[in-house]
Amino acid sequence: MVKIVHKKVLNPSVTLLEVEAPLIAKKAKAGQFIILREQGERIPLTIADYDREKGTVTIIFQKVGLTTELLAELNEGDSIRDFVGPLGLPTELPEGAKRVCVVGGGVGCGLGPLET
Repeated sequence: MVKIVHKKVLNPSVTLLEVEAPLIAKKAKAGQFIILREQGERIPLTIADYDREKGTVTIIFQKVGLTTELLAELNEGDSIRDFVGPLGLPTELPEGAKRVCVVGGGVGCGLGPLET
């Protein structure tokens, strides 16, 4: 279980949650995702941000089904049953890149901090 340390409602259908997940924050890289489980359903969500020092991971999601509706009802201090990651291949930067521009759309397009 991971504890929710910060919640922000971005609009009526999109919510940001920052959770205590030090092992995931320690290894997370831009472009990876987590899988969480609430009420029996497992859903993948992109890691929108992470803070290695605080040991937190941030996810942003849109309410589109039962699990994300239930997730949006949780508040700071509540816990998410299962939270696994980081999963997937991280985003690769071209060798020697000084700046990058990422263009995408949708709520699930979070990249997290890019490290060079």
